[in-house]
Amino acid sequence: MVPLPRELEEDILSRLPAQSLVRFRSVCKRWNALFYEKGFINHHFARARPQFICMTNSNIYSIDIIGLDGVDPTINLLDLPSKPYYRKLDFNCISITTCDGFLFCNSFPIAFVFFCPGMTKGTALWNPWLKQVKWNDFEDKDFDACVAIYDCTSQAFKFIDTPNEDWSITDVQRSSVSLNGNLYWISPIPVKFDFCEFLIRSFDFSRDIFKPFCLLPCRKMDFCDLLVLQVFNENRLSLLKQCYKTRKVEIWVTKKKIDSSNYNSGEEVVWISLLTFPSSNLPNLCNKRYDISYFIYDKTTLIMCCGDDGGGTPCIYIVRGDFFKKIQINSGVFRCCHCIYAPNFIPVPLGSDCKPNNFITFS
Repeated sequence: MVPLPRELEEDILSRLPAQSLVRFRSVCKRWNALFYEKGFINHHFARARPQFICMTNSNIYSIDIIGLDGVDPTINLLDLPSKPYYRKLDFNCISITTCDGFLFCNSFPIAFVFFCPGMTKGTALWNPWLKQVKWNDFEDKDFDACVAIYDCTSQAFKFIDTPNEDWSITDVQRSSVSLNGNLYWISPIPVKFDFCEFLIRSFDFSRDIFKPFCLLPCRKMDFCDLLVLQVFNENRLSLLKQCYKTRKVEIWVTKKKIDSSNYNSGEEVVWISLLTFPSSNLPNLCNKRYDISYFIYDKTTLIMCCGDDGGGTPCIYIVRGDFFKKIQINSGVFRCCHCIYAPNFIPVPLGSDCKPNNFITFS
């Protein structure tokens, strides 16, 4: 038997799902060594299809959508063997988010870098496929709202106060994303009692600067309409809007990728209307502001995780044209937090001075 060229072998492996590659590490030393090569790690990460990570008070699941190109897609529910150490925390006061390939289990109920006073504060950097978790605590700080930045190199937090009350981050969990070193979130601009204009504000982590980024493509809306911001195709932004009165769903995406060049040049952000679902069977999302995550598959399909209209049981919704499917995750779960995550093998930055109680490796 003639062995495959090394380049072709690596290309094939980079296309496999993470759960398969974890098993294949034990096939031979050469395949195991690939997990430590930066080029292979980045290549696999760029090709990884998004999954949902769903955390309940007893389990954490990775949810992969199978058969999206067919007529009857379904889900693969995998109970993750490695979990962040969060048992000492109140489950109602934690959330799970993602940034640059890492998962973050946060001990505050809004996004990774924003939190409220009076709560236990910290975050766990986590890669479930490498079974690595590093817990980082930080001391109380007297503030109303601020940004907490964790530097993986120095292993320290830096706090930056928000400029003023106009930079409201009340609803940051359902409308914020981290992309290419910056944070973006939706903020309202009151116009009338019943209507609002919205814009995207941003925080540049490299320069510690808050600034307006762009207006939304849907300008004036009912104050009760729902807006959710996500990342599209790795380097663009997507916006989901559901009308409170009609339940019509619109998906908008930025025309160009969002990077440091157009971020700093003041270039106007152009939005494209990608998908519209005028009479979808999706639930009333406006009543579920803090538990909605979604991604777009092949520019044609909306895949969403949120609670149903009945008791809030978490479900996966798949909508494409006239096709609609609802898949219930677990009938016994009525409280969960979730996010979109691309499985990868990016190692958690450990640091030379990690203490046993701060860093945990699961075997």
